[in-house]
Amino acid sequence: MKKNLLLIVLFIAIIFFGRILPHPYNFTPLIAVTLLSSYSLSNKFLAIMIPLVGFWLSDLFMNNYIYAGYFAEFTVFNSGMIWTYSAIVLVALMGSSFLNKISAGKVILASLSGSTIFYLISNFGVWAFSPMYAKTLTGLVQSYSLALPFYSTSLMGDFVYSAILFGAYQLVFSKNLNFLTSHSKT
Repeated sequence: MKKNLLLIVLFIAIIFFGRILPHPYNFTPLIAVTLLSSYSLSNKFLAIMIPLVGFWLSDLFMNNYIYAGYFAEFTVFNSGMIWTYSAIVLVALMGSSFLNKISAGKVILASLSGSTIFYLISNFGVWAFSPMYAKTLTGLVQSYSLALPFYSTSLMGDFVYSAILFGAYQLVFSKNLNFLTSHSKT
């Protein structure tokens, strides 16, 4: 239970600070944490809720303090969040069904899939519910094509954070590493 509580707090903090601290656009740990929580936690509801809570807390902070000038009043949710949050849920479900054992190939494929799911769903939501694009096929294509630079940055961030987080998880929780539980004789 201590391990799960530590992971929950750590995962939420990584998402929160990874989004509010300065970074290249979309170069965040969101997808990597979503995948790792769906792999490492046996409670799948909790594994889905953790990235949602971390994302929501960072949204709450950013929308009401960093971007406060864009909103007329304090916001807890906005209309576009449903698409982003749905993408996170799908990535978590995909991760929990796909990542039953960690391997470099699986983590890379899951990261690529997570980035793509997030890109497709969140940009569809932008097209469908914002006045930025015409509600035509051309508008949809424009929405996706203008988001491609953000998608490439997301891919890079997701690969980097997945490598770091899954590698650290394996290092800390591997049953094959004796230095975590044994004492040296010096």
